[in-house]
Amino acid sequence: MVNAVRTPAPNVVRFGLFEVDLRSGELRKNGIKLKLSGQPFQVLSILLERPGQVVTREELQNRLWPDTFVDVERNLNTAINKIREVLEDSSESPRFVETVPRKGYRFVYPLTRGSGTKQLKNLIPPTLAARLFIALALAVTALLLSIEFGSGNMFSRAPRIQSLAVLPLDNLSHDGTQEYLSDGITDALITDFAKIDGLRVISRQSVMQFKNSRMPLKEIARTLHVDAVLEGTAEREGERVRISVHLVQAMPERQLWAEEYDESMGDLLGLQRQIAGSVAREIRAKLTPELRNVETRAARNAEAYADYLKALYVENKASTVPEYQDAIDLCQRSIQEDPTFSPAYAELAISYFWLAHPEFDGVPVREVLFPARAAASRAIQLDPNSVRGHLALGLLATSDYNWAEAEAEYRASLSLDRNCAECRHQYAALLQALGRNTDSEAEIRRAIEADPLNDAIRNQLAFIAFTSHQSDVAISRFEELGNAAWSPALAMAYASKGMYSKAIETLKKCNLGRTFCTVRLATVYGYSGDQIRAKKIVAQLLAISKKQYVFPEQIAEVYLVMGDKEQAIIWLERAYEERDPALFWLKSLPMWDSLRPDPRFQGLLRKVNFAS
Repeated sequence: MVNAVRTPAPNVVRFGLFEVDLRSGELRKNGIKLKLSGQPFQVLSILLERPGQVVTREELQNRLWPDTFVDVERNLNTAINKIREVLEDSSESPRFVETVPRKGYRFVYPLTRGSGTKQLKNLIPPTLAARLFIALALAVTALLLSIEFGSGNMFSRAPRIQSLAVLPLDNLSHDGTQEYLSDGITDALITDFAKIDGLRVISRQSVMQFKNSRMPLKEIARTLHVDAVLEGTAEREGERVRISVHLVQAMPERQLWAEEYDESMGDLLGLQRQIAGSVAREIRAKLTPELRNVETRAARNAEAYADYLKALYVENKASTVPEYQDAIDLCQRSIQEDPTFSPAYAELAISYFWLAHPEFDGVPVREVLFPARAAASRAIQLDPNSVRGHLALGLLATSDYNWAEAEAEYRASLSLDRNCAECRHQYAALLQALGRNTDSEAEIRRAIEADPLNDAIRNQLAFIAFTSHQSDVAISRFEELGNAAWSPALAMAYASKGMYSKAIETLKKCNLGRTFCTVRLATVYGYSGDQIRAKKIVAQLLAISKKQYVFPEQIAEVYLVMGDKEQAIIWLERAYEERDPALFWLKSLPMWDSLRPDPRFQGLLRKVNFAS
């Protein structure tokens, strides 16, 4: 006998155990009314109008907030969170509401709605239903077996995610002073994902080029050569931070995982590891011990972590002494607020190192070496697995001309994070300085895999060709990239081929330190035989050195191209005494070739631990 069927009213929609009365504005579960009203209920009603179809954010905005100035992104996130909370739904494995990245939302559960709709289970006798179920199960099993073992392939398994790009999180705060937060969280996520075994993660310099980009995800993934992309948003209100993230497979494009978080600043570091863990499980990768054991690295103070993120934000954009000093000040503030926070010490040491470089008209090395070493050592003491700590120790070892220690530290950093493009870049530079150009090129190509759009890394290939005395190859590679930031090296390559006018024109694009660019210009004048202009620049450098620091190697370089080898040697000896970082290139740069037969130069090479 067929059981009686209750016919729902036309304005009632059912899914699973839930029932929505669109007229009264009520949501019920098993007949019990649930708390869902206002905008969340309106959003749910709109999604229920078109089950299985994407409802765009623009459409929701036009229907709910057509003529008002509100924070639509925030209101929508709040509404969706409330809907999921009441429905006991999950953004990671949605049963009801699915987030479609960069588009909108979709209601994915089958609905029963409208007058006269009947439920199939009540219309079929139990015995017949059982027979139908068994028959259907057997048919499905047969189909799956034919797909698994036959030559056909109706369904293909989702490809293994082996490469990932974390796009810059959008700053929903609409406050430029909070930009450090979204960028800092992006950096931190990249760092954590890089520790997932078997996953290639694109470094920050490449992904930051897509900040505020409207390029489709497929094109971004194709440009970066990755299987999946993580995108999201970040917003801070007082001590609370809201983060929304989506993991999207590129080909075919489909959402793999999504989640939204609302945490305090103090919980932010742990939250980042939680996100990394969730993504790792989603792509079925193995978590490394470093990623699982993060307690020793977590900031105990919310402001300490905020200042650390600000330091990262400033340092990543720094190209002048004041900017590096700002990063140092922020790191020191972070350490004062939490003396046990290892990442702040590592970043402090790295900022100190770059502060004392001629490319930025920096300060003498002797002023920063002691605090830099202390900070790097403290970073490793607090966290032996600090990638940036080992990178800092490697950089500082070059200031001691201890090339073996530098190589050991770079290798240590890469053993902890093989995706660290900066670690590979610095290791490649060390190999190049030691004259191991083949090894250097292999290492820089690995760095390019991790950071394919980073001009500084790609230009290193051209620079390797230059120090290998392959000026034609160097010029070709530089010109192909067309990056003005490396104009000094390109100018030197032009000068080595006698293309002086082109070298001078190239140096007009030099955007590094004023003294650094001026020295390169004097070098070209000297090579071209224009001694008058070269001498004027030497006089300028000597006058400047009475007011601000000028790295001795730069003056030695100009004297050399002027043909004054005695003064060149004198200034190189002073450079050794002052630990001038430019002596890093003493063995490999072609410009020093004319001095190599001089016993004094050979003695200097031995002092800085280069084999003669």
